[in-house]
Amino acid sequence: MDFSKGVGAAADSEKSGRITLLSLLPQKIFAQIFPLWRKGNTEGDYLPHQCSEIDTLKGNYCQQIFISHDDFKIFKNNESLLCEVLQNKFGCNFTLLSLAQQGNNESLQVFRKMLTPRVELSVWKDDLTRHAVDAVVNAANEELLHGGGLAQALVKAGGFEIQEESRSFVSIHGRIPTGEICITGAGKLPCQCIIHAVGPRWRLMDSQECIDKLKTAIINILYFVSSKNSMNIETVAIPALSSGIFQFPLDLCTQIIVQTIKIHFQSMPIASNLKEIHLVSNEDPTVAAFKTASEIILGRNELESRVSQGATQSFSTMVVNSMTLQIVHGLIEKQETDVIVNSMYPHNGLRAGSVSESILKAAGDELEWELHQKITKTPLDSQLVLVTRGFKLSCKYIYHVLWTSEYSEQKLTLKAAVKKCLEKCLERNITSISFPAFGTGITGMKKSETAEIMFNEVLIFARQNLQQLTVKFVILPEELETYKAFSAEMEKNKFKLQGPSSYPGVPQETREKKENRFPVINLMGSYWEKVDEAQAWIQKILSPKDCHIIEDKHILYLGKKEHDNLFLLQETLCISISEIVTLGKAHLEIRGARADLIKAVMNIEQMLCEVQEKMARTKEQVLWSLSGQHTDQQPENQNQMKENTFLKWLTLSAPEIQDKKKQFEDCGLRVIKVEKIDNVLLMAAFQERKKMMEGRTPGKPVMSYRLFQQVPHQFCKMVCRVGFHRVYSVPCDQKYGAGIYFTKNLKNIAHRIKKTSATDKLICVFEAEVLTGSFCQGNQLNIVPPPLHPGAIDSHDSVVDNVSSPETFVIFSNTQAVPQYLWTCIQDHVQGYSGQMMLSPQQSYRIFSSGSSVD
Repeated sequence: MDFSKGVGAAADSEKSGRITLLSLLPQKIFAQIFPLWRKGNTEGDYLPHQCSEIDTLKGNYCQQIFISHDDFKIFKNNESLLCEVLQNKFGCNFTLLSLAQQGNNESLQVFRKMLTPRVELSVWKDDLTRHAVDAVVNAANEELLHGGGLAQALVKAGGFEIQEESRSFVSIHGRIPTGEICITGAGKLPCQCIIHAVGPRWRLMDSQECIDKLKTAIINILYFVSSKNSMNIETVAIPALSSGIFQFPLDLCTQIIVQTIKIHFQSMPIASNLKEIHLVSNEDPTVAAFKTASEIILGRNELESRVSQGATQSFSTMVVNSMTLQIVHGLIEKQETDVIVNSMYPHNGLRAGSVSESILKAAGDELEWELHQKITKTPLDSQLVLVTRGFKLSCKYIYHVLWTSEYSEQKLTLKAAVKKCLEKCLERNITSISFPAFGTGITGMKKSETAEIMFNEVLIFARQNLQQLTVKFVILPEELETYKAFSAEMEKNKFKLQGPSSYPGVPQETREKKENRFPVINLMGSYWEKVDEAQAWIQKILSPKDCHIIEDKHILYLGKKEHDNLFLLQETLCISISEIVTLGKAHLEIRGARADLIKAVMNIEQMLCEVQEKMARTKEQVLWSLSGQHTDQQPENQNQMKENTFLKWLTLSAPEIQDKKKQFEDCGLRVIKVEKIDNVLLMAAFQERKKMMEGRTPGKPVMSYRLFQQVPHQFCKMVCRVGFHRVYSVPCDQKYGAGIYFTKNLKNIAHRIKKTSATDKLICVFEAEVLTGSFCQGNQLNIVPPPLHPGAIDSHDSVVDNVSSPETFVIFSNTQAVPQYLWTCIQDHVQGYSGQMMLSPQQSYRIFSSGSSVD
């Protein structure tokens, strides 16, 4: 076929066959057609690409994919394109980690700032014995006897040869003066060398001398790693020298280290190989001190452009099903979550208690007035949690927990309060909430008891509900004992949840080998369904085959421009592309060498995402033209429509869904999530269509049914946004015409699922109000409803499988149906969602594999 003529017309023709793209076009510059295709940086760079801010806490769900060195290079050279595809197709972000970076896989970076255009300073929580850098600084004594603290840990991990070499150095050169350094080998540590720096022992009477000696030690370290004799050191890790055994005040120590580094690079911009300075500790107070000093001295944290000062990033995280739990050292009023929880005695008001007083001060006096109004209107014995607006805070709502004065009831009140707050999140479709450490202040409960109760209630909720929710436990910076209690409780629950290995099925002794042998893609997203689909898609394109198949009904809507781009891909890369069209279906077959094949697939997927978005925006314009007089909510630009999900999460106990929920269960489908669709635009267009149909049959009501349609997970958002379309539905045999298919009987969907779907797939079913009107028997050749009778101008409204007892209905206008509910299910024999079972993140991912064909 000549694609330059009538390509669009060919898309919906009834002809089937194979179209091989062999035509040669005049040579064009490839970058003009695909401007996003450009090479990345050198191998081994850390790659949160500029199109995403993966370092914020926005992405709560993660998955790792181990890849070969060759595949790492392919993705590395096309990182921008991969970023575009993962964001547009799955709403996910990613980072690429080479072998050198994987030593820091389990570490947490909490601060990052460019000191110069070439040198970056960052703060990490990690174990220095495994931190992957070129040089590690040891906090040494004058004799280089590594008998305690960090020095002992480095020798234990790196081998006794470190101590032997140190003794040899001292025997030849003598003791190391305070403020000076010496260099030894690193033994078995993952670095090239150890810089032994002798810091000062703190003496209050000689505080200025101690400060000067610490500065000298840091300057000597910087001179060495920046010198030509530094073994080409690019990265160095520095601890909080002298803050341990030598008792240098922690805050002062970290401030001096950061300030000295800043001044050094301001005054001496030495040309060297040095690229990164890591300030590292495995102790939370030290990490917090380094982070605070860096923010004060160096300015805005480039990792936290969306996190306000005081909302310190979490040092402890765990994931249970769809819920992420975080322990945060910070201020409750600074948290940027949807909800902040307050704790108060109603008769004392907001000005008593540190938590409520801090919240009031940040939110403003309007909060006090609104809360007073709610308290006076509500009997205190009937309300445990009151909701107000967030006012000047970053949150949408404040949940106020009202305590009683009965000490004997405090534990029960705490349990009920946490449960009630989480239930209100479910009702309001909240995605993030920050709790203070309840009970440790105004009620005087033990810190360990509070932590245990709060964790238990959150974990019970996580087992029973699948709402995407981030729960933060916010501990004041000075409350170190409380932080330890909550951290211990989290570790206890992690162990219960995952066992000793967080990689189920992988022996503990082999984990390090696996992590250190292969590069890694880290996928991150706000929805585990999307992360899982993205993982399946990447694994599919990395499968060891010379042919990749893309199945997507949007292929039917490729125009001349898109086909020209396919021709150009063939011309530029060593690949062939075949387009295969059958009745209502289409797929592309791409063949070629591995590197070119992967590049081509990513380009084609991005092109299909653009076609999908273009179609959606065209449909929105049509819908507005049909229903504009019924709504004044038309956004100023269509990006607002794209971002709106139109979904409200319902609790599985909601009365309105119980009858339908039983229907699903009777068909062997276990309901794990129900969402109600609220799209004013779709409803207005539906009402217009209903009015038009009623005008054709005056005095007679238009027949409608509640019907069902299964949709691949990747298209659910599109249905909620622009309504039903045959492109979005699960492929089916078009026995009754080229329209949009619905069924009245859920058993038909369940039967098809059991024949065609993997048992662990998510099943997405829309419940819709469908105007069936006048219908007749369907036929495979129908592209519009048949006339009411031969020669008639008016036609039927729909066709069916059996006129006397219809179960399948086919409509040919998408405004005849409006989605009401989205039901997410799994087949009933798949375990993992009952209240009896909790899953580790890895186990959850195996159960929740992709909900649809990834293409």
